[in-house]
Amino acid sequence: MSIQSKKSFFAASLVTLCAVIIINSTASVEADTTTVSATVATTISCQNNNATSSFGTLNIASVNTSSPNVTATMSCNSAAGCSLFVNGAGNGVAAGLYASGVSGTPIILSTTTQLTAGTEGYGIQAATSSSGTGATLGINSTYLKTGDFVGALSLSSTNLASSTAPIANREIVVTHKAAISGLTKAGAYSDTITYSCTGN
Repeated sequence: MSIQSKKSFFAASLVTLCAVIIINSTASVEADTTTVSATVATTISCQNNNATSSFGTLNIASVNTSSPNVTATMSCNSAAGCSLFVNGAGNGVAAGLYASGVSGTPIILSTTTQLTAGTEGYGIQAATSSSGTGATLGINSTYLKTGDFVGALSLSSTNLASSTAPIANREIVVTHKAAISGLTKAGAYSDTITYSCTGN
């Protein structure tokens, strides 16, 4: 083989070898995935921050307000929010301020009305405060009252306020009002009010 032919052979061989190396350098790419998961537990809580509230001695000449007002705090992480409910014990048959130790067991009935001095009546008002974070609370129109207008308590749980998204430590302030007449029997009257909450 001539020198020129050897050069051509080696050149051709080198080109061929390089082509083989380039082709064999192409590698397949493999991939795999990892799924990370977590669960957030549903939490709902409500607390009545005042165990007692008192009218003292009811005055026939005015509409009376108990003191202090009751503050209920509610928190929840339910996507649709949560609701606060209220009910009064009354005498077990009707809602109201009940005098269990008085002859005839009188009761000042709870009504949705405008209270007036000299006429028996009892009810509550509700409002929100600026405390807490998250969604705002909406007050049931029955209890969203001012002045001497009140909403009636019921023996069964009634919606007092609700949110449509998660909230943290939102507050509802409840005011209790009552009026008596000249025929309201003397005695010690009371009502036990329960607050409860649930996710929407």
